[in-house]
Amino acid sequence: MLYRFTPTILAATLALCAAAATAQSATAQSAAAQAAATQVAPVQVAASSTSASSASSSSGSASASPARAAKPAADPLGIALPDGLDRATLIKLVAPEVDAARVMLVGAKPWPRRANSYVVLVCAAPGNTAASASPDCSQTFDPSNAAMVSPTAYVGVVERAPDQAPELVAASGAIETQAAWDDANLTLTPSSADFAHGVPLLPQQWDQFDLAAYKISVEQYAFGLRAGWSEPFAGGMATFSALYLFAIQGDRLAVILAEPMKAYRNMATDRSVNRRSEREIQDEENVLSMASSKTDGYYDIRIKMKGDKHTKTRKWSVQQGRYVTAE
Repeated sequence: MLYRFTPTILAATLALCAAAATAQSATAQSAAAQAAATQVAPVQVAASSTSASSASSSSGSASASPARAAKPAADPLGIALPDGLDRATLIKLVAPEVDAARVMLVGAKPWPRRANSYVVLVCAAPGNTAASASPDCSQTFDPSNAAMVSPTAYVGVVERAPDQAPELVAASGAIETQAAWDDANLTLTPSSADFAHGVPLLPQQWDQFDLAAYKISVEQYAFGLRAGWSEPFAGGMATFSALYLFAIQGDRLAVILAEPMKAYRNMATDRSVNRRSEREIQDEENVLSMASSKTDGYYDIRIKMKGDKHTKTRKWSVQQGRYVTAE
């Protein structure tokens, strides 16, 4: 049987032959590369994921990219406990009255401002609410009243000298201090029904230790914990955060400031002429600084909102043992 090759058929046939030859060459090169790889001692590197398209060049030959060390995961609450500290011991020291089955998270971080010392957070599910499986310190669901409930936080300072067992320096007990949203240097405030009726607005979650150098007196430093709230609503959402400062007062760890620091709201406004919703975004943030002026031996604290000239001052109250709004 005779085949008649038209120019079109001939061109297609030649293209198929070229493709087959290219594929055969690529297979041979890949096999050679694998054979060569077996002659080299294995090197251990950080695991990485590379797509096929980035692992080969346009000619089909393999090209290796340099291995990059994986970035360490953030641990803002110190869930990876320092050497010499364990979960059971920290619960016993900082929150001895709490059933360990209710504990959602135990975290600790070295405190640079005090030798051989660690700041500790024990976070527990309130009441009979079961602890969540994942280690966090945020709201959990209470089936008894079908509602989300905030965690109970216990904070402490623990000292562990070399080759010694950990010892408690000071503990807070259950944190019950409300952030002063009614006197915040922010225009946005939480809109929850409880807050509107004067019910203490405890944090929905505890987010991270803040170990900046909060020097509250010549001889004493405080440390912080950042806490937050979130409010979803039709057409948008809002988030808020506050800074809680703690200071050692004898064997007690006192909350000396609970200051709102950030407020963010993203909500839909009326639809425009093209029937697309417009977004209204408000983003506010306070900056806290320690002043050189003092009240009863403690440095005053200045609170200023970014982009705004207005400043509020918090001064030490001997009677309350904490910072309050300056009169």
